[in-house]
Formats: sequence, C-alpha cells, structure tokens
Amino acid sequence: MLSPLQQATQALQKNNRLLIILPENLNGDALGCALALNEAFKNSGKKIDIVCAGEIPEKLKFLIDQEIIKDKLTPWRDFIISIDTSVNKISRLRYENNSGTLKIFLTTPQKVEEKDVRLESGQFFYDLIITLDAPDLESLGRVFEENTELFFNKPILNIDHQSSNEYFGEINLVEPTAASCSQIINNLLGELKITPTEKIATGLLCGLIVKTQSFQNNKTTPQALNLASFLINQGANQEKIIYNLYKSKPLNKLRLWGRLLGRLDFDEQRKIAWLLSQPDDFTQTQSTTSDLPFVAEEIFETFPQVELTFLLWLDENNTLAALAQARQIELLQKINIELGGTIKNDKLLIKTPYTDVSALKDQINSLLSSNF
Repeated sequence: MLSPLQQATQALQKNNRLLIILPENLNGDALGCALALNEAFKNSGKKIDIVCAGEIPEKLKFLIDQEIIKDKLTPWRDFIISIDTSVNKISRLRYENNSGTLKIFLTTPQKVEEKDVRLESGQFFYDLIITLDAPDLESLGRVFEENTELFFNKPILNIDHQSSNEYFGEINLVEPTAASCSQIINNLLGELKITPTEKIATGLLCGLIVKTQSFQNNKTTPQALNLASFLINQGANQEKIIYNLYKSKPLNKLRLWGRLLGRLDFDEQRKIAWLLSQPDDFTQTQSTTSDLPFVAEEIFETFPQVELTFLLWLDENNTLAALAQARQIELLQKINIELGGTIKNDKLLIKTPYTDVSALKDQINSLLSSNF
C-alpha cells in the first residue's frame, strides 16, 4: 500500500489541471507553499489556479510578484446537449450567438422533438483540488460554500500539519509532527525530484518562520532547523522575509499593541496574559478587532514566559469576546471543547455570556485546574 506521500506524488504527476485553495484566514505558511508549488510546476505544462476567499495580509504581499491569487473561483465545466439520432439523422449543424441568446440549428429530414433532446452536466475543468493548511473544508470560507458540488466531484489532496485536521481528502498528507506545511511540501518536492529555486525556497522558508514564530516556539525541532539551513543554502531570502514579517509593522497596530500592553494582567502561576481592550482603543489607533491577532503574536514574541494569552473586548451585545492563543495548540483545542468557539490560524475565538472579566477568568482557571 502506498504511503500518503507516495499517493500525493502520483496525483501531482498524473494530473495536469490543479486547483490550489487556501484558507480564508490566510497565513504565510499556506501562501508560501502555494507559491512554491506554482513555481515548481510552471514549466511542466500543468495548468494551476490558486484561490483564496480572504484578503492577502499586507506583510505577505512581498512574496507575490504578479497577480496570481484569485479571490473567487470560476468552476468551468462542460454542459452537454445530447440528441437521439437513431431515427433522425443530423446532416448539418450550425449556431448563432446574438443578443445574449445562443441558437443551435439542426438540419434533418425528420422532426426533432423535445423527447429526443437531453441536457446533462459534464466534468469540471480541474483534475485535482489541493488544500494547504486547512483543518476542514469550512476553513476555506465562501470558496467552499459557493462550490460544494465541485468538492464532492473532484479528488482532494489535503496537505496539513495540524493535529485538528479532519482528514477530508481522498489523499490526506497530514503530518502533525511537522513544524509547518512548508516542511511537508519540501519533502513532496523531493519525491518529485524538484530542486527548490530561490523563489521556491523563499516561500517555504517564510512558512517555516511563520509557524515556528521565528524559531522560538515548540515547533522548532531539529528537522525544522535543518530545513531552514537547506532552504537558505538554496537561495531563500531570509533577510527579506524577516523585514516584511517583523520589521515593517503597521503603525496603527503597534499603537494598539502599546495601549493594550499598558493593561497587561499577567498570571505568573498559570503563565496567562490577560488584556482587555476598550472601544476607544480602536478609534484612537484607527484599528479594529481584526488587528488583535497581531497583538497576540507580539505578546508571544516579546514575552517568552507567556504560555496562554486572552485578548478581550465587548461585542455588539455588550458581552465579552475573547481571542486566545497558546504555545501548545492542544490547550486551545481542550478549551474549545469546554467553551465552544472557532479555531483558526492557531487561535481560538470565543463568544462568552459574560460582561465581567473576573467571571471569565474564574471559569478558565477552573478549567485549567480540573482538566489540564
């Protein structure tokens, strides 16, 4: 029996029309891997489309030198008109396409009736769907929601390193011990006998740096460090990656980070950082709650002793919402089971029934004491 890596290799070798779909909440690992695959096959005669329903973060646009990421999918397919010619022989066919109407003219000595004509759907254009860093189909957002028939009619190559992956593909190249999808893609390119170019290496190294938080978290394994060394030797532009990911940070997000830092409440015993934002934090810094993941990343970069972070704000119902991030994704998964929420990009979004921060803290502390 073939391993998932061997199955993935065969699928990429035999299929020529590939559709790569990225999670709606895009990160540097998924994007870097998609661009690496596109670069690897650009001279192979394969047709590759990359689609992502979400916006490309400003800090990742340095990876893209042309507009190759589409924000919506056009699932081309054939529609077939079948005509019974067992009695009525068609001697000539022509068509006209005028004023938004296509007319098909059939020449026959007999009469063609409605019962002789049938309209049926043909195959979709793509041979293979590839998902990257997507734990489930729902994480693909409206690309999946608006094209569900395509996903159930074409084979899916599901490539991921997250332990929460639902194994939804016909081929599931899922390796929870890998530091990032870029590590898996590098192995896959090795099986395909493709040597990384500078552009491929830069995309993969970006994914590795993003997922290891610049080689500071527990995903920084010896294998990850060896891969980084290999990619740099292949020409990966580490300086460009670091500058765009960490040194060219938007001023409004830094101002939001600074305001929230002034309210940092650190539980030294449990190593939890609590930060409560006020409505004027966003108005004064020209930011929104969508910028809070940036703040969560800054906390982990600045304070290596922090194991778990909760960023809190009041939603439109005047109840607390929370964005949680943990150095160990398993901890978020356990909290999610108890409190409910959505995990995306290694962060947990929770809608709570509380209006008081102390009530939420009590529940979290109780969960940590009794279950973890």
